[in-house]
Amino acid sequence: MPETRPAAAVPFDPAAFATFRFVDVAIDEASAAVALRYALDDAVTFEETVSFPGVAWPRDAARREALRRLAGLLHLLAGVSYFKTAAPASIVLEPGAGPFAGRLTPRLRALLRDVYTLGLGEFAYVNRLDVRERGAWPAADGAGPGEVPHLEPTGRTLVPIGGGKDSVVALEVVQRAGRDAVCFSVGTAGPIVASIAASGRPHALARRTLSPSIAQVNAAGALNGHVPVTAVVSTIALMTAVLHGADAVAMANERSASEGNLVWQGLEVNHQWSKGAAFETAYREVLGEELVVGLDYRSVLRPASELAIARAFSRLERYHPVFTSCNAVFRLDPARRRSNWCGDCPKCRFVFLALAPWLDPPALRAIFGADLLDDATQYDGFADLAGLRQHKPFECVGEEAESLAAMRLVAGTGPDGAPVAGQEAVSGARSGPSPWASHAVVARLREEHLAPLDADPSQSAALLAPFLLHEPATAALPADLRPAVEVVLGG
Repeated sequence: MPETRPAAAVPFDPAAFATFRFVDVAIDEASAAVALRYALDDAVTFEETVSFPGVAWPRDAARREALRRLAGLLHLLAGVSYFKTAAPASIVLEPGAGPFAGRLTPRLRALLRDVYTLGLGEFAYVNRLDVRERGAWPAADGAGPGEVPHLEPTGRTLVPIGGGKDSVVALEVVQRAGRDAVCFSVGTAGPIVASIAASGRPHALARRTLSPSIAQVNAAGALNGHVPVTAVVSTIALMTAVLHGADAVAMANERSASEGNLVWQGLEVNHQWSKGAAFETAYREVLGEELVVGLDYRSVLRPASELAIARAFSRLERYHPVFTSCNAVFRLDPARRRSNWCGDCPKCRFVFLALAPWLDPPALRAIFGADLLDDATQYDGFADLAGLRQHKPFECVGEEAESLAAMRLVAGTGPDGAPVAGQEAVSGARSGPSPWASHAVVARLREEHLAPLDADPSQSAALLAPFLLHEPATAALPADLRPAVEVVLGG
């Protein structure tokens, strides 16, 4: 490769670049690490590393080939973090860019195109940049890298743990089904380590180190914004599964992840796109058809609502003191990183709201360190969760209808003292007055929004149903997981 200038030696002009290049992917078996290299034209280079501490690279031919292909897929998916710095018009796969260089199949090309458009929907909206006109992928020749390796079943399932409620509930489902569960994480953030310790399960670790160049070009004027990181983490999880002898990865993505935030210029913008059902289905098809047979990937919570997951988590009390979903805990900059809930962001508000129907105020104050529903300054933020002022926030929060349903549950009664319509339809809901009814945010929501929306009780009942074990999400679950899902997530 020609010698390149430092990434931020001069101001970064995204319009100056014509091509994003996938340069090469290199596996270091001795250190169990993968290096992923990229470039913008011949001017700026990026190198990311992913390592798997404490594990040896396998000698088995099928597992080695599976890892080689997964590393190639990781190279293609992780590139989205660097492509977005300039979002140039074309994409080139160099000869060293893994097993799919020059051998893209139509199925894989379609997945990549979606990741770099739908997965960048929020990025496109925020930057007012139509990504559908950028990043033209090479043509697919349909060849692929050859015969797909087959792995033997092991009965071990890898469960990614993110430190929040959803992954803990997914772990409970996997254990209830009698599978040998291994917890997985990228990095060792405090809530993740504490949740895994509370589970008593083994911990399989991976580390992802972004290219130092990314911070430099961002500071110099690169385009920036949200990327579909779940696509990247999923691939790292699959590699970890192979390395630790697992035959499945059980994700914790619920049905609400498929709901978009808004539509902009005909492009659906969904902050959680790579957690949604469409991505999961397409990704699983590529995995089984072109990468490895005998390695499953699916969300065990796909049939469930966020309210059902929150209800299930409310019963898992050993995790209450240690879990945290607030993104402030996971910031890359240590100077801006918090050790616990910030108490003033969409994620904090949504988790508080989703748990409030099932936990009393003292229990949630103990978790969050504050009573968010009794803080009048938080009203607008809660209203936004249900789309009562504008579209739901760009965050990993539930559907607007789910937030509205949770508000009805915590409101308890209407202004005339009658139960809020539909409350009786929810299994596990409180009977009698809600302990939240007089809290500042709840009282205002009930007065300004909930009572006028109670005209159709049947609609209210539908909104309040927190658990829908239905087709096709249920049918996609392996038979041994279905009873476990019903037990863990049922009322």
